[in-house]
Amino acid sequence: MSCRSFTAVSRRWVVALVAALSVAACDRNPAAPSAPAPRPGNGLVGSATGIRAQDLGVLPGDEWSEATHVAEDGTVYGVSYPPGGGASRYFRWTPTGGMVQVASIPLPSWPPWQTFSSVVHPWVKGIVTARNAKGEATGVLCQYDCDDPTAYGGHVFRSSAGAGAIELDTRRDPFFPDVPEGASHGWGINRWGHVAGAYWLSDDPSAFLWTPVDSFRVEGILSVDNGNTKLNDIDQVVAQQQDAIHEYAVVFRPDLSRRALEPDAASLSFPGVEWSTYALAQQPTGTLVVGRSLAFGYDESTGESFYREHAALWRVPALDRAAFPVVNANPYGGSGGLVHLSTGGQYYQLYRATQSSPRGPYLELVDWGDGTSSRRTRSNIGVTTSQVHTYRATGVYWVRVYVKDALGRWGVSERKVTVKP
Repeated sequence: MSCRSFTAVSRRWVVALVAALSVAACDRNPAAPSAPAPRPGNGLVGSATGIRAQDLGVLPGDEWSEATHVAEDGTVYGVSYPPGGGASRYFRWTPTGGMVQVASIPLPSWPPWQTFSSVVHPWVKGIVTARNAKGEATGVLCQYDCDDPTAYGGHVFRSSAGAGAIELDTRRDPFFPDVPEGASHGWGINRWGHVAGAYWLSDDPSAFLWTPVDSFRVEGILSVDNGNTKLNDIDQVVAQQQDAIHEYAVVFRPDLSRRALEPDAASLSFPGVEWSTYALAQQPTGTLVVGRSLAFGYDESTGESFYREHAALWRVPALDRAAFPVVNANPYGGSGGLVHLSTGGQYYQLYRATQSSPRGPYLELVDWGDGTSSRRTRSNIGVTTSQVHTYRATGVYWVRVYVKDALGRWGVSERKVTVKP
């Protein structure tokens, strides 16, 4: 079922439920407001870490809306819908101009899923679900159902021209080493080749962020494995959390603990409200997240039914990596290198790292871009140093240098290396 058809069905179900609550309320004698019954996830409302949405409203005469794109300058685009299933309209929203109708909006580009024959045992095929501008890709290596990346099973991979497809999730059954354990799906890859997606620890998927220096950062939230995990170039991950009857958007990144994306305050103005939030897009290099917020219920104190499904904007806290190590993989300038392999020569990756308040010892990891990496530990940083590697094949490689301090904070820098015979 498509997202839009699911939305329509869910809205009809919610409206019917609100109407039923209203009719039932008419048959009861007026009563004092009672405390809402505990609901799984409503404890997030008003939490110390939750981020409240800004309600962007609807176009005049319309009933509901959703935001589908947010630009780097903070301009929001989306769709506004009238009552009764009439023709929808596009909108643009800005902090100064509010919501106005426009003829077109940026639309997401969904490349068709591609499959390839796998050379990674024991997988049969790989399904590509996302690519970055450098040609790196992610998805799932599969044994069965190799036309559907949402089917359970398989392990996440990262591929590049220099390395081919590398399995990131190498869990195996302890009694049958050739049998994969658990499952993981990649849904987003950013400019650094970092991957986000869903990772099954037991029965239910959790959202993850994978980087060479930290491997899997699994958030332990009950994720919705529908391809709706988003990752941008500041390693901000947006995913969906689900319980028995609700779905919530959440956000996390290396400098930020997990935060719930909550509805706007007006949607939570009476006891017993039910709500869900859906994150549909985020800025490529910024922190803003957009989507829609749904809230409904019956207010016993006023005898009124409540329903609101509006476009929402979440202002996630600004990126704060001031205390993190800063890495420079090009200490003498330039963004590319040339290595000659005619004699099997070695390539020395020079780099320099600094930190405002040193917190060693430091892990230094170089991802060579060919499926291998080198790591070492040093007590101090601040001087230009190097690690050495021999490339076995010609090609273009993105070499990334990571430096991680004793508190787990890390920085990264990259260099494009072209290897010719």
